[in-house]
Amino acid sequence: MSTTTDRLREFTFTLTYEPGEDPVADIFHEYPNLQAATIDVAVGRTSYVRLVQLTGPPAATDHLQTVLEDRDYLPRAIGTERCCGTSTAYRLECAPRQRLVYAYVEDICDCHSIHNIASTYLEPGTVFEHRHRAGRERWRLLMRSDAAVGELFDHVEAACRPGVTVEIGHLGEATEWHGDAFVDADLTGSQRRALAHAAANGYYERPRQVTIEELADELDVPKSTLSYRLRMAESRLVKRYLDRNSETEPGVYA
Repeated sequence: MSTTTDRLREFTFTLTYEPGEDPVADIFHEYPNLQAATIDVAVGRTSYVRLVQLTGPPAATDHLQTVLEDRDYLPRAIGTERCCGTSTAYRLECAPRQRLVYAYVEDICDCHSIHNIASTYLEPGTVFEHRHRAGRERWRLLMRSDAAVGELFDHVEAACRPGVTVEIGHLGEATEWHGDAFVDADLTGSQRRALAHAAANGYYERPRQVTIEELADELDVPKSTLSYRLRMAESRLVKRYLDRNSETEPGVYA
């Protein structure tokens, strides 16, 4: 028999890595347009399932994927000792500017990582979201109970080695899903590639770091074609957002 449950709780914080402190973080320092979005689901104290999406220039995604594979997609230690364990990885998508990988990681040793520390204080089934760009890693933990979050954060803060700092975000009710990067069923493949390429190269920054003409040349498509793909992708994403929020904010979009 199914039952209706309360909402999950969420806890957010940010890790900042100084240049030269971590080989993975250094790749993000080297390539400012490179991004990684990762979702991990803890299935035990020493294991998790991971989805990692890499977006950015081909040279950057190649470099990062190679380093992550060398490290077996293991959790990254925030302390002085590197984590150990075993993993099995499968490539789900391998476009020049976007990679999606599934990994099952197990037999993780006792090391100072976010995953290991959280497993001490939180119940199994915790979902870890983290997005890394330019040396800053933003974390969001989805959990059934936040009773031990204070102890968890104190442990994380104490475990950080010199060159790694942690800044607390917020604690509250989880009201939405942030993993839309992995669920783009409304977009065609060409629209996803156009949107990812534009975002990775600063098209949506203010001020813009690249023109539509430059993007079209890099993708080897006519400017009008790229412009149409971006408009259609943007339109579908806006409609998805409005549909998702219309019930919680009645009248806002009328």
